[in-house]
Amino acid sequence: MDHMVAMNSRRAQGRRRLLLLASVATQMIWIAPAAAQGAGSDGDIIVTARKREERMIDVPVSVAAITGPLLEKNRVANVDNLIGNVPSLYFSSNALSPGKDFINLVIRGIGAQSAGSPAVATIVDGVYVPALSFDIQFMDVERVEVLRGPQGTLFGRNTEGGALNIVLRRPDERTRGRIALTYDEFDTARAQAGMSGQLAEGLFGSASLDFEQSDGYLKNRVIPAALGLSGSIKANDYRKLSGRAALRFKPDDRLDINLAVDASSQTGLDGLPGVPRGGEHYVVRSDFQTDARYRNRGGALTIDYDLGDVGLTSITGYRKVTSRLPFDFDGSPEFVDNVHDLKTSQSITSQEVRLAKTAGGAFKWLLGGYAFDERHVQDRGYRLDTVPIFPSGIFIDAQNQRLKRRGFALFGDATLTLLDRLDLNAGLRYSWEKTRASTLIDFTIPDLLGPGADLHVAGAARGAITDKALTPSASATWRWSRNLTTYVRYARGYRAGGFPLAPADPSTDIPFGPEKSDNFEIGSKASLWNGLVHLDGALYLINIIGQQVSTVVFLNNDPTLPVTSVANAGRGRSKGFEFSADARPVDGLLLGANVGYTDARYRRYVDTVGKNRAGERFPFVPKWTAQANASYRFPISGGVDLELYGAYRHVGKILSGSGVDIDIQFPVRAYDIADIRASLIGPKWKADLFVDNVTNNYVETRVFNAFFFLQPRPFSIVLPPRRAGIRLTYEL
Repeated sequence: MDHMVAMNSRRAQGRRRLLLLASVATQMIWIAPAAAQGAGSDGDIIVTARKREERMIDVPVSVAAITGPLLEKNRVANVDNLIGNVPSLYFSSNALSPGKDFINLVIRGIGAQSAGSPAVATIVDGVYVPALSFDIQFMDVERVEVLRGPQGTLFGRNTEGGALNIVLRRPDERTRGRIALTYDEFDTARAQAGMSGQLAEGLFGSASLDFEQSDGYLKNRVIPAALGLSGSIKANDYRKLSGRAALRFKPDDRLDINLAVDASSQTGLDGLPGVPRGGEHYVVRSDFQTDARYRNRGGALTIDYDLGDVGLTSITGYRKVTSRLPFDFDGSPEFVDNVHDLKTSQSITSQEVRLAKTAGGAFKWLLGGYAFDERHVQDRGYRLDTVPIFPSGIFIDAQNQRLKRRGFALFGDATLTLLDRLDLNAGLRYSWEKTRASTLIDFTIPDLLGPGADLHVAGAARGAITDKALTPSASATWRWSRNLTTYVRYARGYRAGGFPLAPADPSTDIPFGPEKSDNFEIGSKASLWNGLVHLDGALYLINIIGQQVSTVVFLNNDPTLPVTSVANAGRGRSKGFEFSADARPVDGLLLGANVGYTDARYRRYVDTVGKNRAGERFPFVPKWTAQANASYRFPISGGVDLELYGAYRHVGKILSGSGVDIDIQFPVRAYDIADIRASLIGPKWKADLFVDNVTNNYVETRVFNAFFFLQPRPFSIVLPPRRAGIRLTYEL
């Protein structure tokens, strides 16, 4: 009874805390009008969250927008660097692999279950790219937009939680050139170079290269010891080359054709399966190491044509991503010759056409169509010679899957302005998608049925599923002034259905339907005192319907034939808020801070062993994320300035793993990271001295459990320790 009283008391305290936070945020939303009277338009941030350029303050969507110069300034190379810096953003992993090939982004708790397609899409130059491209390099970027909440009406499939929208910089008549060299104490060397400008009348071009190599921060002492040597060898060294080029033809003010292509190649060690859990160190214990390989290439052809009051846009996209990730499955010298090998290939071709009236008058609208063809190939194999559960080993020659997805969508969006203050917006998208799956299973367990009597399982399965979905959205925005808005928004989220990844048996390769959610949001944005202060806050509630989770399903609806698979057997709820602020109180001083709170839980879920998980938190969702930064720039002499910068970020504790079957759940503690930088800035050059993770905190981000063992064998995926370095930049 005392336990129940204490638990109810904690719940009541939690509710009071959330209500207090909501009250404070709401008061800020409604108090701000008085402070904002007479505010100017300085410091406007332009975004394309609604597929047209507009001020971020006018967009009824919670958006974190980071400009290209700010990405360069803070050395934000890819989405990994955004974790902890953008409220409510994290990532999920999967029991099948500890590597990048099964990582998906999570926003507001949506996408925490990585059973099928991602719930947060990555969009590059207006084109949806495969999940494996989520950490694409930020090169020649105009800005990066993190759109929180469903974006299904305009951006389409798999944006149930939101979207990462990467807007590339288009070449123009301005000549730009840049060279940057970086070196740090892990023997990480990076060289970047880029040029952009006018090639001929109406013709512009750009090209950039980015090369990076590193010895990494993980060490392996097992392999030298086996050779009778002392010391250690590198365990996560890598080499990466990336390039991007664009050609733009703009003969007049009506026609604009832009072709942008990019490619990257990375080879090296990932330090997998990770650091053995239980101590704060950076030493792996694998008895062999094999390079992983990642390839990413693609591009987009965008044609914009001005028809007068209406603009026509065509976007043709292509992307292919491949990876191979072999590693020592048991992660130790105690069990030898245990190899896990996973090869993945994802490709997509897409075409989008839209007409839009985005300027002039009280009524703006957009109509469009979209079609795509996507292929996903996954070949997975094991050779486990020594695992306690199977003394003679287990040999999985094939756990292969082929997915073919084709689909189309029709969408529209309209905004009506009334009284010059009220914007009413509504949108609707119809999506049709068909997925065909082909699965091949082939494995052997020697001596399982007796000496010399092997168990051999081989089989194939084929299936198909068709999804149809309507994803509406609606919002109302009230402009208190040009620089202060309040909005309310509803949006239906949609995540495509599909087939389980790497099914263990053909009988479990059962299709599941799409996951949907209803998102309710209220927010406010303000630019105060002639742009010296920006405020942005939002409260949200999301109800998830038909949640894709691992559970028991019945073959042919026969209750006597239960199997473990993925099904739409869950319901969930996520609620919370985001708030961000930045200020320029005096010349040269910039201050910024943000905070996000997410409470994401199952409302209904019975897992594969019949356990009722209702009320449990989602995995991979920190309740709190927070960030604060400050920079001060002042002249010292001879046209040279000194800039001092410091940043702190906090990521709350998470549960790593789904807690179903072999995917054991592990608590991962919260972490804090502080970074500092001092910069000398000349007219065309800049020299940075930086220290990341100043306090040398040991940071664990997720846990992988090597299954097929009698006891859990957890491994930690960790961030680097303290690292210091220098960067030199020259602008042509």
